[in-house]
Amino acid sequence: MPELFLMKVAKRSTTGRLLGLLLVLFFSVFSNPSQASLNLKNSFSVDPKGLFFFKESGTELEYPEALAHIRRSGQTSSHNILNFGLGAEPVWLSFNVFNREQAVTRYLQIENSWLDKIDVYVLNQGALQYANSSGDSYNYGERNNRFFSFLHTYQPGESTILIRIETLDPQLLPIFVYTPDDYIERIQESGYLYGIIYGFLIALLIYNALLFLSLKSRRYLFYSLYLATFIALNLGYTGHGYQWLWPDQPKFQNTIIPLLMIAYALGGMLFARVFLELPSRFPRLNLSFNLLGGVLLFCGILFLLLDDVLSLLYTAFIGIVPFALLMIIAGACACLNGVKEARYFLGAAVFAMISAVITAFTVSGIVEYKAIGFHAVEYGMLIEAVLFALALAYQFRINQEEKVAAQQLADRDQLTGLYNRRGFDKVMEPVFGNAYRHHRELCLLVLDIDHFKAINDRHGHGYGDLVLTDLAKVLQHELRAGDLIARWGGEEFLLLLPETNHMEAVTLAERLIRNISNREVEGDGVQEHYTVSIGIAELKPPIVSFKQLLVEADKHLYRAKETGRNKACYQQVTPCC
Repeated sequence: MPELFLMKVAKRSTTGRLLGLLLVLFFSVFSNPSQASLNLKNSFSVDPKGLFFFKESGTELEYPEALAHIRRSGQTSSHNILNFGLGAEPVWLSFNVFNREQAVTRYLQIENSWLDKIDVYVLNQGALQYANSSGDSYNYGERNNRFFSFLHTYQPGESTILIRIETLDPQLLPIFVYTPDDYIERIQESGYLYGIIYGFLIALLIYNALLFLSLKSRRYLFYSLYLATFIALNLGYTGHGYQWLWPDQPKFQNTIIPLLMIAYALGGMLFARVFLELPSRFPRLNLSFNLLGGVLLFCGILFLLLDDVLSLLYTAFIGIVPFALLMIIAGACACLNGVKEARYFLGAAVFAMISAVITAFTVSGIVEYKAIGFHAVEYGMLIEAVLFALALAYQFRINQEEKVAAQQLADRDQLTGLYNRRGFDKVMEPVFGNAYRHHRELCLLVLDIDHFKAINDRHGHGYGDLVLTDLAKVLQHELRAGDLIARWGGEEFLLLLPETNHMEAVTLAERLIRNISNREVEGDGVQEHYTVSIGIAELKPPIVSFKQLLVEADKHLYRAKETGRNKACYQQVTPCC
């Protein structure tokens, strides 16, 4: 490619070449600006204070005219890195390098992956030594890494490097000169860094996608989508996408970055809506998300169809700001309204969105270039990914706890807190099954409050509820931890006693009858005693199911009631106690 470019330069007319050479010589003698030469002995970053530039307007200049223009009226920059922002005019740069001894080979590298067209010229003692072109308007196969690098052997003495850059994208121009060893080390360091970043994010993406497939929760789906848009965006603006995925699509490369920025914002807003349940909790804020998303989507499609890349870029860069603010506002509103998992969301949003804005402002030239500012969105996204993962895990834990609590509530009697029929059936089955299979002792007590309907009729249901809750307290106090108690319905209670024979069950029943009969329930201006009757059944042949055991205990309960109440009965042939 350098040879072809040199041939193109050489084909200019003889008159033009002579005129250009005269201009160069004239302005090298009589121009006002002076440039200090940079030593090629070691690698270095080109300081904008040590170079001159001018912005080209109108017809594209040839390199001799441009160099003459720079030496006549070139400007310097006070910034640490040149940045001319979005949609800037083509710019010419010039700086001198000095090789004191023998010829040396160096890489000139512009560490920005989205510049459309770059022309580089190297002159030594006024003679053109090197000319080459690169940029996103060429196929990636004509480059040797994701940045724009130019390899040249510099002859002894002073050489002038002249660069022309043309792009609609942000003209961010970090320029470096590397020795071959330092160049290889720089490429390797970058590879290791992005290997860690992509490895972590892709692993997190796969993990959340698998969680979605197993749990069917939309939160994991939209978080996976959000991660995917960021990974795609990072691949686009770092040049890795052009390097690995679409190396022969320069037109696609010119439009994909702003489109992915819009997709990133849309993915983040979709995740926020689902995770924070904005439609139900904060409908007005949800409307703001919908409006911003609609505007970004409409403008993105419109400018894509119109092939207006500059407007597409402005839409993407401007849209990042309200997106960042809305994400932080949503997290703050949720926190203030007691949404516990929103604390993680807010922290993640603050890290990710502020870092995204810093990177966008750094790239677009609004703030001074610093490497940490350029890479801020990557560092912020790593922190955000961890915090969002914690938020999803915390939300999952809360949902599970709420689910367990709801199940427990459904399994419990609301008045007494004891198991209801549904809950008792769940916990009874393994206890009964274990006793039956292993021939262990097991007894069932069916307990009924005597004349409970009359109590309700005399004193009202409120007082009746006090009696029920008082009985529940007595049962919980008297029974062991492994015993099961349930309110079976109305005034009837079940007590399932594992590792208990009929003699121990009878002893317990007698104690319960005695203690309960001595109690008084006070409430609603009433103070009254109450009594209970108990039927007892033991697991032994021919009983083979809990239903049979319950029927047996019910028989003895009815016998206790028929023989005077306030007593416990065990077998038909045994007198009630």
